[in-house]
Amino acid sequence: MRRAAICLALVAALAIPASASAAKGKERDEKLTVMTRNVFLGADLGPAIEAADIPSAIDGAGEIWNEMELTNFPERAVPLAKELKRSKAALIGLQEVATWYQQVPSDGGAPPISPIEGAQPATDVRYDFLQLLLDRLGGKYEVVVDQPEFEGELPVDVDRNDATGTGPLAGFGADFDARLVMHDVILARKGTDVKLGKTSSAHYETRYAPSISGIVINVDRGWGSVDAKLGDEKFRFVDTHLEAFGDPTIREAQAKEIVAGPLDTKKQVILTGDLNSGTTGRHNIGRPELGHDPDDPLAFKVFKKAKFKDNGAVQSCCYPDMFDPTFEFTHTVDHVLTRPGLKTVESHVTGNDPGERTPSGLWPSDHGGVVSTLEFP
Repeated sequence: MRRAAICLALVAALAIPASASAAKGKERDEKLTVMTRNVFLGADLGPAIEAADIPSAIDGAGEIWNEMELTNFPERAVPLAKELKRSKAALIGLQEVATWYQQVPSDGGAPPISPIEGAQPATDVRYDFLQLLLDRLGGKYEVVVDQPEFEGELPVDVDRNDATGTGPLAGFGADFDARLVMHDVILARKGTDVKLGKTSSAHYETRYAPSISGIVINVDRGWGSVDAKLGDEKFRFVDTHLEAFGDPTIREAQAKEIVAGPLDTKKQVILTGDLNSGTTGRHNIGRPELGHDPDDPLAFKVFKKAKFKDNGAVQSCCYPDMFDPTFEFTHTVDHVLTRPGLKTVESHVTGNDPGERTPSGLWPSDHGGVVSTLEFP
């Protein structure tokens, strides 16, 4: 009997460290790493969406296509995938994940921009950024939300020669038709302790709507979300990309929409994204000569007023020239925000190491990524 009692006492004593170890393990599990990454669609859309008329838009579309080819996403996908894998982020919000299509010869573009009745959308995929990135990630991540955003198609004049045009707009130099579909994407790392639940996505009602020769182009922006659980902690992860063009009040209105929408919950919320807005001082030092506006805090102030905590790293934007190794990030538009505010264990910016530029000298993106490790209370 005495021997049995001693054995039971030893078992009980040995169980105490095991319980303590389990408690420590649970504490470690309450840390969550997330990332926001604008991968750059490949070109500035300004030459087309800000064009005064259709011929100018066709010329502008040619500029955009040539720049997109030059910024070579298949090559940039290599360092981008390395960043994502190295972050070990359980959840990643991606912006400007583009799909580029082309149609040869041109049939005049496609609605709503094309003035040609019966014109059909281009369907031949030239570059699928998401698939190219997933291929480089080697099965480490899966797509949780894929939210299509702005879509537009135009004939493009890539050789700047009106004499080589095709289709009904051949006189304007239309070499072929090009279509762009933008996506915001949430990726989840496979093999983590994060359990994924309901997903949701939507477009903002407030939109930038430029006009080309009286044809209104509605530029869709939106958000995607996934409800998740880590141990006993339930939370909602949201990714968004607020408008980059037009009046800053458009971004402000979109920020108000998302605060009143998927962020209006009693759950713990983690918001990632390119907000195209920051605060003066801490976030933006500004380079006016590069077109950087350090005084566009309207959208960011909406989140601060809604009691979101800033958990990101500063200075993540932007390279005006993808080939120039001397440029540095000068302001912040890429954010990780939480409500209730979580503790930031660590946060850093990626994409700013000249040693990780591609063989042809390209930065991985015109933005940097922001990686933040957060601790639940």
